[in-house]
Amino acid sequence: MLGIIRVITLQEDSAIRLHGELIERRYGLPVISRCIPDQPRGVFNEETEAESIPKIISLARELEQQGCTAIGISCAADPALAEARAAVGVPVLGAGSCAALMALAYSSRIGVLTILEEVPPLIRSILGGAYLGMDRPDGVTTTLDLGTPAGRAGALAGAARLVERGAEALVLACTGFATIGLAAELEERLGIRAFDPILCLGAAAAASASASPPRAV
Repeated sequence: MLGIIRVITLQEDSAIRLHGELIERRYGLPVISRCIPDQPRGVFNEETEAESIPKIISLARELEQQGCTAIGISCAADPALAEARAAVGVPVLGAGSCAALMALAYSSRIGVLTILEEVPPLIRSILGGAYLGMDRPDGVTTTLDLGTPAGRAGALAGAARLVERGAEALVLACTGFATIGLAAELEERLGIRAFDPILCLGAAAAASASASPPRAV
């Protein structure tokens, strides 16, 4: 069982379960999804990331107690990744680092599409010399903005600019890109490999599950 921590406070059950359902459909893993409280705009700067850390740690512990054998943080900035790993006894995966690692296996010229003013530090560290540069959709400051027509158009334009700069692969450094299904559209329109952070997290979780020995009964 994979526990998904959504770092935005959502009210509708279908929205809460969306990222988990993407993983379930692609990889066949059972998923439980939970939201952190009191962050209706999610994590989008240093202040909101700091606010999220104790909430993520608390949810990670709850999910472990509920029987989850792995936990995924549904945020490309990977907030509280190290802290959650220290707090629980099961693997904890970050969406951003999973996407960066998979992109690095594919290409040495990687662009990062993000809604932040800077690339999340862990993604930047993983990419190393393969990092080509970043772009940010015009007018997008939170994950909620990506759900608008203008936000989607801005994301497509930002990706196109990275391709013009020579990117051979893209890391989509916001899980909101997964919510709007951007990766498939980028691959179709631009002919470039785009790494969806949620599907990359799911791939890592599936690999971890298949490699784990069965529990004693």
